[in-house]
Amino acid sequence: MQTALSRLVTDPESFRDAWPSVPTVYDRDRADLQQLATREAAREILADPDIRPGGFGMVRDGVLTAERPSADHPTDTLVLNGLHRSYPPIMEFCKELSSMLGHPVTGNFYLTPAGKAQGFGWHWDCHHVFIAQTEGAKDWRLFAPTFVNPLEHHNWSKIGFSPEEKLRFATDTPDFEVTLRAGQVLFIPRGWVHAGQSTEEHSLHITFGVQLLTKHWALRKLWELGEDSEVLRDALPPNLGGAGLHQVGRRTGRAVPWLAGRSADRYGRSAAPFGATSLGARPGTQVERTGIAQHGAATDNRGSAPPNVPVVRLPAIREPPGSRHG
Repeated sequence: MQTALSRLVTDPESFRDAWPSVPTVYDRDRADLQQLATREAAREILADPDIRPGGFGMVRDGVLTAERPSADHPTDTLVLNGLHRSYPPIMEFCKELSSMLGHPVTGNFYLTPAGKAQGFGWHWDCHHVFIAQTEGAKDWRLFAPTFVNPLEHHNWSKIGFSPEEKLRFATDTPDFEVTLRAGQVLFIPRGWVHAGQSTEEHSLHITFGVQLLTKHWALRKLWELGEDSEVLRDALPPNLGGAGLHQVGRRTGRAVPWLAGRSADRYGRSAAPFGATSLGARPGTQVERTGIAQHGAATDNRGSAPPNVPVVRLPAIREPPGSRHG
């Protein structure tokens, strides 16, 4: 039986065992992927007032332009963000993919005209990405991470690249490169530096962003949930002067049973896909970040919290517009 994950990767069960550590290309079914995104679908999204993308606009070389959003622009990339909240085919796909992976998933469209056009320059993402090419082709060049395992606030635009890194990106052979063609899917692990450019034909792809729940996130959730524990609200003993954390830990052994009883299923391992805000920048400004809604919670299939289950809010998760995969 076909699933959302099997539509993207060749061996979904192995994929679920561990995230790929390097960029990986999967040959999938072009006609199947085009059920999710075509240029005509992009036109319909722009024309239908009932479909409200979380953010949309035209981008060229990393700059938001004043051009009217169009699926047929000769130079600018059309960005349609947040379709996991508004466009039924992507809503259903992201919901199923999120359920299979156990992490929230977002979905965006990128339509770039032919002629070596580029929406965004060198950047990394703070989440894993599937790039599903549905029409045309795009050249991708990737370098190994300059910042390993970035969290949500480790945005590339804040940390930046050194002059030496910029020179390397411009002159060295990439660590990975591919011309992604319709029917292929490129998985990019978070942190990998990358940039894409269209070929002599236009390019349309869907970016599925896997908004990762990390070990850091789990520790933060445990810390927040600890407020409800009588054991953890207990004071540490006197005479702690000079004690190291390992010594303090030995004196909090009663907390271990509490930690053992915290179920990931009960306290928010799964999270509903969350939405996006608009591009939120004036034309002519450098596009760096777009807020992606961060209101996921432990949910049932209808998107609401099941009875008797504490609602655990995800921490703020942000990403550049459309995962910056233009």
